[in-house]
Order: sequence, then structure tokens, then C-alpha cells
Amino acid sequence: MKIKCPDCSTSYDIKAEALGPEGRSVKCARCGNRWFVSPKQEEDEDLQIDQDEAAWTQDEQEEAEAQSAASDDADDYGGRDDTIDDDEDDEEEDEAPAAPRRAAKVETSTSQAAPAKSEEPSERPTDIESQAKRPKIIVNPNKFKRNRIAAIFNWIIRRNFRRIGGITLFVGAIGVCSVAVLFRDAIVKQAPDLASLFETIGMEVNLRGLEFRDLRTFHELDAGNSVLVVEGSIRNITENSTPVPAVRLSIRGSDLQEIYAWTVEPRTKMLKALDETRFRTILSDPPSGATDIQVRFIDRGQRQAVLE
Repeated sequence: MKIKCPDCSTSYDIKAEALGPEGRSVKCARCGNRWFVSPKQEEDEDLQIDQDEAAWTQDEQEEAEAQSAASDDADDYGGRDDTIDDDEDDEEEDEAPAAPRRAAKVETSTSQAAPAKSEEPSERPTDIESQAKRPKIIVNPNKFKRNRIAAIFNWIIRRNFRRIGGITLFVGAIGVCSVAVLFRDAIVKQAPDLASLFETIGMEVNLRGLEFRDLRTFHELDAGNSVLVVEGSIRNITENSTPVPAVRLSIRGSDLQEIYAWTVEPRTKMLKALDETRFRTILSDPPSGATDIQVRFIDRGQRQAVLE
């Protein structure tokens, strides 16, 4: 049986048994093309080829007879009749063997197709390609997706590295400043030298949880002498009980230099949450040239002064 590649027209001679009753897929050794071949289709093609070859042979014979008949036109009528009769006899003799030959070819193709039909009930041929052991390749479907996302992320980082770096530094600086402001009391408690830094930028640091309120300074006459009176309140601004320390007062001059200082210890030693207490102190014979009074907390001493 002949089969022909539909792409490169290369012909192959194969056995009909190799195709099996249902046909199979074949591969061209020249161009590598694959196509499906069925036994019935190939038998029909072989039969058509044989019929075409027989018809072509018959046409050549008829053309040769016509040429020989034309060359004998110069003979007489009787001779032409004899020639025509002879040609007809020859044509009949030539056509007679052609018919058996055509029939023989048809019988041959039929005899070739007969074994294929008789072998249909037999066992189907084994497909070698289907039984070939091929290694199983496990493909991760998310591999290229992850690589694509990583490539996009890397591209964004490379393109906006300076911008992202600047934004990161800016956000980090804001975060550090916010933490320093919110927890400045704890920071100053661990590093007291930083208190001046916060005071420089206008932020007070209150480590004791107490503050002065309603401070007043004025002069009075006591037994004909002028005295300086300083009074005010001490308030607990925390939600816990806080001990009340001593209060140090200092008189400063116009150059902010300390002229005179004294200490007062309030009677109240412990303030409850959000509670307050008052204090009052009198300085007899205050120094002249005083322009400013500074009030701040200090630790209590051994001696307790009585406030009036």
C-alpha cells in the first residue's frame, strides 16, 4: 500500500496490516509532518490510481489508431473499407486484452483489500508511541506569576529608589520626633541633660507630675516693715497619688542673676490624683533691685518650715 505525505508529497510503501482496521497517525521522515491514514481511504486512492492509469493507456492506443487511419486516406474506397475493417478488428483485439488487464488490476486491488477486511476481527496492532515511557514534567503554574510580580516590584524600586528613600527618611524623622515629644518625660528621666533641649524648643518637661498655678507676688506692711508675699497652688496633674516636694524661690535681678533664694516645704506631703494644695511664704526685708522671682520644686530637707 502506498501513502503520500500531504505536505512534501513523499510516497511510502507500507503494509495494510500496519494501519490496522481503524487506521493510525503516521509521521513523515522527511518533513516531520503527521497525518492520519485510514485503510479504506488508501484502498480507494489505489483503485482510483489504477483506473486512471488504464484510462490513460486506452487514450494513447486510440490516438495511435487515429493517426494510422489518417495515413491510409490515399487508398481506394475498397481498400479503405478493408483497412477500416482491419483497423476495427485490430481495435477490438487491442481493446479485448485491455479489459482483462483492467479487470485483473481491480481484482488485485480487491484481493489486497480482502485480507484487510478479514483481519478486522483479529487483535488490534499495538501503538508503540502510546506505550513509550516519557518522564513526567511537573510545572508550577505560579512560577512565572511570582517572577512577573517580582520583576515589577524590582522595576518600581529601581525607578523610584531616591523618591522612596526620601519619603522613608521623612516618615522616619516624623515618627522619631513624635515619640520624643509624647514620651519626653520618660526620656528626660533617663537622660536629665535632655531637659534643656526640650526647654529650648518650647516644651516643658514635668518629671514630678506637679505644676504651679495661680502664683502671686505682692508687698505688704508688717509692723511698719515692707514684706514680700508669694503664694500659689500646687496641682497634681497625674491620675496617681504624688508626693509634694519642697518649693525653692529665688529673687533675680535685671540680668537674671540670682540675688537671694529660700526654701519652703508645704504642709501637705501627698496629693491625690488631680488634687491641689496651696502654699504661702513671706520674705521680710526683701533685697532691692529684684525684678523677677523663680519658683521650682526641689527635694524636701530635714527641717519643715511652717507656712502662714
